[in-house]
Amino acid sequence: MERQKVDYDVIGFLAKSLALRFKITNKNFTHVIGISRGGLLPAKVISYALDAKLLVLGLNSYDDSGQTDKMDIVQDIDFNKLPEDSRLLIVDDKIDTGNTIDYVKERIGNKFKLVRYVTLFAEKSAKDKVDHYGVLVPDETWIDFPWE
Repeated sequence: MERQKVDYDVIGFLAKSLALRFKITNKNFTHVIGISRGGLLPAKVISYALDAKLLVLGLNSYDDSGQTDKMDIVQDIDFNKLPEDSRLLIVDDKIDTGNTIDYVKERIGNKFKLVRYVTLFAEKSAKDKVDHYGVLVPDETWIDFPWE
């Protein structure tokens, strides 16, 4: 497995670049939802840049032995309480298997007219599961984030 170390300046650059892409294309979001833990910092940067409310969806699919098939909700959002005209941007740090994004898509359903999914890094085999990504990386690339 290839390992790639990234620093906070890379995280900030990618988050700001993605936010700029949305501004240039006039994509206005009412809520930016960070998938914790990895999506929190980029979601915060993006929410400030887009002047959108920040929400957190805490999910965990890892245990001591690695990724599992079980998705534990550690911090929830009641999507039924959000106005139907909400425009959501879902942010995570990386997509590899796509299990997390698939789970979030299932939870949100089709209640909202505009929902977009973005990650800072996308593995080649999973890139089609998100609408936008910052950097495409080869499959099986481990990203060493600065908070790890």
